[in-house]
Amino acid sequence: MKFKFLLLCVAVVCVTGQLRAQSSASLQSQIQKSKADTGKVKLLLALSRVILLKSGAGAKETDSSYRFMKQAEQLSIQLNDVKGQGNAALMAAMISNKKGDHKGGAALAQRGFDFFKSIDDLPGMAEAYVIIGQHYGNEGQDLDKKIAYYQKAIDIFRQAGLKDREATAIVDMADLQSIKGSYDIAVKNLRTALAIYQSIGKKDLDGLYNLLGGCLTFQGDADNALKYQLKAVRLAEGRGDTSLQMCTIYNRFALSYYTLHKFGDAIIYFDKAVKIAQKYNDTASIVVINGNLAMSYYKMEQPEKALARLQLLKNMNLFTTTQERFENYYDFCLVYLKLKQYKMAKVYIDKMEALKKDAGANYTEMLRSYINYYIAIGQYNKAYPYLQENESFYQKTKVLPFLAQNQLNWFKADSGMGRYKSAIKHYQRYKMLTDSVYLVNNAKHTSFLQIEFDTDKKNKDLQLQAKDIQLLKNNEQLQRSRFLAAQADRNLLIGGSVMLLLSLGVGYNRYRLKQRSNVRLQAQQNEINKQNQSLQLLNSKQEKLLNEKEWLLKEVHHRVKNNLQIVMSLLSTQSAYLENNAAIEAITESQNRVQAIALIHHKLYSADNVASIYMPSYVTDLIRNLTDCFDSVTRRIRFEQVVEPIYLDLTQAVPFGLILNEAITNAIKYAFSSEGGQIVVALNRVGEDGVILTIADNGKGLPAGFDLKTVTSLGMEMMKALSKQLGGTFKVQNKAGVTISVEFKIEKVRHHSEVESNFL
Repeated sequence: MKFKFLLLCVAVVCVTGQLRAQSSASLQSQIQKSKADTGKVKLLLALSRVILLKSGAGAKETDSSYRFMKQAEQLSIQLNDVKGQGNAALMAAMISNKKGDHKGGAALAQRGFDFFKSIDDLPGMAEAYVIIGQHYGNEGQDLDKKIAYYQKAIDIFRQAGLKDREATAIVDMADLQSIKGSYDIAVKNLRTALAIYQSIGKKDLDGLYNLLGGCLTFQGDADNALKYQLKAVRLAEGRGDTSLQMCTIYNRFALSYYTLHKFGDAIIYFDKAVKIAQKYNDTASIVVINGNLAMSYYKMEQPEKALARLQLLKNMNLFTTTQERFENYYDFCLVYLKLKQYKMAKVYIDKMEALKKDAGANYTEMLRSYINYYIAIGQYNKAYPYLQENESFYQKTKVLPFLAQNQLNWFKADSGMGRYKSAIKHYQRYKMLTDSVYLVNNAKHTSFLQIEFDTDKKNKDLQLQAKDIQLLKNNEQLQRSRFLAAQADRNLLIGGSVMLLLSLGVGYNRYRLKQRSNVRLQAQQNEINKQNQSLQLLNSKQEKLLNEKEWLLKEVHHRVKNNLQIVMSLLSTQSAYLENNAAIEAITESQNRVQAIALIHHKLYSADNVASIYMPSYVTDLIRNLTDCFDSVTRRIRFEQVVEPIYLDLTQAVPFGLILNEAITNAIKYAFSSEGGQIVVALNRVGEDGVILTIADNGKGLPAGFDLKTVTSLGMEMMKALSKQLGGTFKVQNKAGVTISVEFKIEKVRHHSEVESNFL
């Protein structure tokens, strides 16, 4: 899949000068009223630009734009306005580029640069470099030259102190670098541009966030990619943006969901993107996004819908470049492989082979097509040259998701050839790359949490300061009240009489009582303050201990998971030296059981909650592992999940996972003929604290005379024993296939200390 990159013609800022965006009618009115001076030159060029960049502008509008540009050029020559002549040359270059005369346009842009250089106009020189660069293509050496001109423009903008234009040019250059596949450099430049924009208070950053999210997606950092994409969508939708840029924003947002395997959400935003592309009749966007939609349906195991989308795109005949046709052939190949129509898949591989000289960066799609094709038809030895070439390419670009997929394909090829030791190494490499993506995401996520924590702490400190200020004000008011009361007492003393003496005695007595009371209250307050300090110290120590314990517990889960993976590798190695099929099958089943337990520990150390496992995610990952192990897709075995959002304690999750592993394994191995079938996995609540796990298939059913009480197979015995461990009931029904159900009650998730005591 490819991003849809839309490059904006930013150089027109130079042509328009300092004028605000206006309608063509308003500009024509001002031109009629203006004098023949440099101001009129600017107005004529602004009108030429508005007409040229109007949405859906055709040959008529281009000719009109050219007419006003020529008027501006002639007037600037009469006025000896060198800057106006330079701007007119740049506008002429843009018009030539619109007409498809890129060579002539580049020459005109160079002429504009010479005008600006003659008067040492740095901003004009920088804008000229941008427009010169725009006359080069987005492939091969042309793309490198384009990037080089943008870098020249950026250097001049920085020298001139034009921060806004510097940042905008950096964003456009990063867009080009992402097309080239240099995502690390693009991300670095985008963060630089973001810092510049923030320093000048710029708010409309949706385009930057969108591009940054897209680059992070290809780096494998899907978590942060999605966060930046969300920012872009919120800003753009909040501003009511309905321009073609929304097509790019929605497309990249959908690609982030695609990377996170949320294909349903991806389809929603691909649909929004393609509607905008159709509104503006942007054929390039229509081609790319329809291809993305087809691949989303492909990933959702709906190849028929994917094929229908590709056929629709083919019938529209919108392809204008070799790269677009190449991507379309690649998509067709994958879908036909999914449908097991291998002859049709080979037809499209041959089509790619015919175009490979002009494929550019899309050449890797042909490599991946060959790899998938030869693995699908069982000719594993022919896949190796393409695996090696594909690996070399992505080692250079460091695109983690594609590196991981290549290692998984290598594992499949080695397994098919019986090279089990090599297969284990490639599978471990695949898992390491996958875990690397998770680790990057977790580290980034932790950084965001730390920022939120620091912000919250500062807010609390400010609230405490406000309370202290209020307390000081209250003390001041209290002292003022006491001062007024003392004045009243003094006036009474001056009144002198027996009453005065009596009042003095009473007042003195009350004063002494108040002092004693104040001393007692102060002592109590001091004691309370000491106790509060001690309590805060104890709370801090306890929180530190809890954090340390939680970290240690996660580390234990991580090490347990790694040890279990070593056990799995040892079992795989052992099976390579066995010739008895029954023994090999037993080892494979043992590997799957160990994997079911290892997956639980992986979930625990990857999640914030180390005491319970979220069942929908666990069931999905377990089914994916078993699908890869038994090649369920090739055997036409489909899975359907109906899993409610339920959390299980570790002590229940382990037997639960083993029961699920055994039931699905039995169904895959024994339930179906060569025509395949469907397995439904459901986990539903029953009453307040009960749940029922159901694994049902529509296969051949149990053999005649089957009796659960007398059966002695290891799988059935294990499931019955594990059901008792859960305190539940185990049932097997033989109706239109086999249905296995286990009903049990959920134990309350124990506190961390209880869980820790079971492992430490």
